[in-house]
Amino acid sequence: MKQKDRIWLLSVIGVLLILEVFGRTLKIPYFEEFSTILTRVISSVVLVVFIRRMGYRVFRFKPGKYAALTVLFASLVAVNNFPFYTYWTGNVHVTEGALRVLLFALECAAVGCFEELAFRGFLLPYIAEKLKGRPHAPFFAALISSAVFAVVHLVNLLVSPGAAGAVIQQIGYSFLIGGMCACVLYATRSIWLCAAIHSVYNFFGQVLSRLGDRTGWDMPTILITVFLGLSAAAVLITGLLKQKEIDWTKE
Repeated sequence: MKQKDRIWLLSVIGVLLILEVFGRTLKIPYFEEFSTILTRVISSVVLVVFIRRMGYRVFRFKPGKYAALTVLFASLVAVNNFPFYTYWTGNVHVTEGALRVLLFALECAAVGCFEELAFRGFLLPYIAEKLKGRPHAPFFAALISSAVFAVVHLVNLLVSPGAAGAVIQQIGYSFLIGGMCACVLYATRSIWLCAAIHSVYNFFGQVLSRLGDRTGWDMPTILITVFLGLSAAAVLITGLLKQKEIDWTKE
């Protein structure tokens, strides 16, 4: 990385940290999602500028051989994060009004865009450059960037030190969604598809715990999730292992 790029990177990190602190201190009654939406949208704009500065071509849809299957299975996993069976049988409910649900959806979209731009839009191509020429470089670039994305969630222990179990669970989920979105990026070259799938995954996975009466995990939901997860893993990992290296600075 050139000296100017290092300065840009440090500047971007500084801006993102300031926005994070601001977002955690800005609390608006009832509209608690607003601060997250505001800070993540601004952070996403900063990251778009930085990624373009680095020359990474991740903003255009350029499907590869396994694009259709990859997007299909990733989308199914994201949507299945909601316990439809339990919801349809009336055992769980969304208790908040339409406005809160809309705000939460916008929050998920803002967070999804920010995290994908940071960890797939910048970090994955950067790691891929460092691994260039090595066997299965795309696989290991996806693996490393997903691991970093997961470990970053340890910072949540500073905010909620008594929720170690929930944070560890979040780290596991983050690693999996990170790997899935890395597969989508390699297959489509579109960071926006990654952001959309990530946002849907977050919304369906958290809407009941945030805006409902309880979570909805039951045996049918678990069985469907395990089957779909294993099927998706087989398809996505196979495609990623066969993926040729990509020069992210070229069209």
